[in-house]
Amino acid sequence: MRRTLATTAAILLLSTAAACSSSDHPQPVKARTATSAAPGGAPAKKPPTAEARKQAAAILKKEDADFRAFLTEGQDAVGTPDFTDWYQKAIVGLDMQQTAFQKADALFTAKNEPTALMEAWRTDNASANAAITQFATDGTAPDAPNSKTRKDASDALKALEKADKDAEQIANGG
Repeated sequence: MRRTLATTAAILLLSTAAACSSSDHPQPVKARTATSAAPGGAPAKKPPTAEARKQAAAILKKEDADFRAFLTEGQDAVGTPDFTDWYQKAIVGLDMQQTAFQKADALFTAKNEPTALMEAWRTDNASANAAITQFATDGTAPDAPNSKTRKDASDALKALEKADKDAEQIANGG
């Protein structure tokens, strides 16, 4: 129950922060097309499906690797004065703008996007982010590192492993 509440609170915090940082005048949603604008306004062709899948998977796996590296920094800092700086970055979420997802998604057209796999990656990556945020919260305890922080780190790594498998399926056309 505590984890569910903490995860819900983290998601609400991230959602609120994202909403607060967005413009008062939302931009109109553009329809997805087979081309996107290149520098100079000329349309840029999207890569063939197989290449798009490989490029997307590389982008998503890099994001997972960045999350792992960030978690490692936190694990090294927990229980030290350096933890405060790491905590301040972790508590707001790692990538509220979902930059990697947007870059990977932009490689596809509506006809060739592996939507279910992309959403699975997004969910697993968000679970990792929530676990890292929970690690940050639990890491403020006077006895940290402790069993809670070890479980949080384990949860984050398991979610990132699932996210990597999702990315691998994207790359392999699965």
